[in-house]
Amino acid sequence: MSEPSELLTSVLTCMDHRLDPLAILQLEPEQAHVVRNAGGYVTDDAIRSICLSQQLAGTRRVVVLHHTDCRASEKTAEGYRAMVESGTGVSPNWDVAPVGDPLQRVQVAMEQLRASPLVDTSRLEGHVYDVDDGTLTPVE
Repeated sequence: MSEPSELLTSVLTCMDHRLDPLAILQLEPEQAHVVRNAGGYVTDDAIRSICLSQQLAGTRRVVVLHHTDCRASEKTAEGYRAMVESGTGVSPNWDVAPVGDPLQRVQVAMEQLRASPLVDTSRLEGHVYDVDDGTLTPVE
């Protein structure tokens, strides 16, 4: 394992343009690796990225940052599959399992990360960012 560096935090968040995770968490670019995907879901790739951040850069703090008014929770899994198939002509081999409540999405993501033997979750935290008023709510 590499020596701990100034890079202290891995952030898993949504790709929504309204989120600036570094500003929201008051971090400098050299203090964080940011993993973004539609909905901020815990995927195999997100686990891989966080694991490698920990192993290569010595990060230990992991933050799950979700937000209000997320478009990734607008449809059912079937609705997303139909949308993608209609737009591309191909049925995706991946699922989107939307959960409407951002607090619940953070809790589920934290449980999924804790279940992974590849991620050190001893410094795991979760937050919901309100895109309307800029407040940050911690999640247990």
